[in-house]
Amino acid sequence: MATIKDVAKDSGVSLGTVSKVINGLHVREDSRKKVEASIKKLNYNVNLYARSLKASRTNDIAVIIPTMENSFFTLMVDSIEKELTKKGKRMLICISRNDDSKIRSYIEMARNSKVDGIFGVTYSEIDKTLLDNMPFVSFDRHFGNNSPCVSSDNYMGGYIAAQTLHEKGSSNLLCFWTGSDTDSEPYKRIQGFKDYCEEKKISYNVIEHLNFNQTDTDMMSASKGFKSMVKGELENCFAGKAFKYDGIFASSDHLGYIIKEYLVKKKIRIPEDVQIIGFDGVPVRGVGKPIVSSIHQSASSIAREGMRVLFELIENGTAPNLVKIPVKFVDGGTTRN
Repeated sequence: MATIKDVAKDSGVSLGTVSKVINGLHVREDSRKKVEASIKKLNYNVNLYARSLKASRTNDIAVIIPTMENSFFTLMVDSIEKELTKKGKRMLICISRNDDSKIRSYIEMARNSKVDGIFGVTYSEIDKTLLDNMPFVSFDRHFGNNSPCVSSDNYMGGYIAAQTLHEKGSSNLLCFWTGSDTDSEPYKRIQGFKDYCEEKKISYNVIEHLNFNQTDTDMMSASKGFKSMVKGELENCFAGKAFKYDGIFASSDHLGYIIKEYLVKKKIRIPEDVQIIGFDGVPVRGVGKPIVSSIHQSASSIAREGMRVLFELIENGTAPNLVKIPVKFVDGGTTRN
C-alpha cells in the first residue's frame, strides 16, 4: 500500500507539498499536477479520518427528526443526504420520537463524537447549555444561543389558505389548529388566516388545541384520544344537520383527511358543501397529489437552505436568525375548481 512518502518520492516534491495538496492548500500549479498524477498512479488512499482529526472536523452532520413514518420528514432526510454528499459530508440520522431524553442523549452523543453540526427537527424544549459552541440549525423552532431557524413562510401559508377558500366560494371559514405551540413558526399560520379574513370581512372561527403532543397530532400517528377530540369539536359545529362552515383550514394534511372522513360519514359533500385545505402538500407516491388540497412546503428547499445555513454557521460562527421558504397552494381534490 502506497504511503505519503511514496507519493512525494514519485512526484519529486517534498512531503510538505504533498500534504498541502491533500489538504486543499495552495501550491504551485505544476507541483499540484505532479502530486495528483502520482496519487492516481500509486492508487494512494487519503486517510480522511486522520485528515479530519487534524483539521478538527469529522465531516459528520447529525440530523435529529421525530420519525421516518411521516413522509414529509422522509423526503427532507433524503434531500439532506443529497446536499451533504455534494459537500463530502456524512449524515448521522437520529430518530427521537419526540422523547426529551432521547433528544438530549443524541445531542450529547453528537458533542462527544465531535460532529461538525446538527440539524434538528424537534418540538420539545432543549436545554440551551447543550447547544453551547455547537453549530445547531432548527426546523420550525427558535432555541436561541445563536441557533438559526429554517422554516416555511407559515404566515403566508395561512393567508393563502384563507384566500384560496374564499376565492373558490367559501364565505364562513374555520381554522382547526393542533400541534405546535406559540413559540414555533407554524403557529403563525393562524395569524395569516385571521388577517386575510379580517381584511375581507369574512366570517371565521379558530379552534386551537395545543395540549396534544406531536404523536397525537399525526406527526407520527393519530391516537384514539386525538381522533375523539376532533370528532367532538366537529360535532359542536353542527346546527341540526347543517354544518356551520363551508371552508376549513387544517393545521396538517393528516388532520384535514381526518376531518374529511368524518364529514363524509355525516353526509357532507366534499368539496361541494365544505372545502378543506391542509398544510404540507406531500404528494402520495404513485398518485402525484396530496391526500387533501394543501399549502405545499418544499422538503427539498428546506433541506437545501437548512444545510446552507448550517455550513455558514460552521464556517463563520454566525448565520441569519430566520430563513423562510416560500409556500404555494396545491390541489388535492378537496377544493372546488
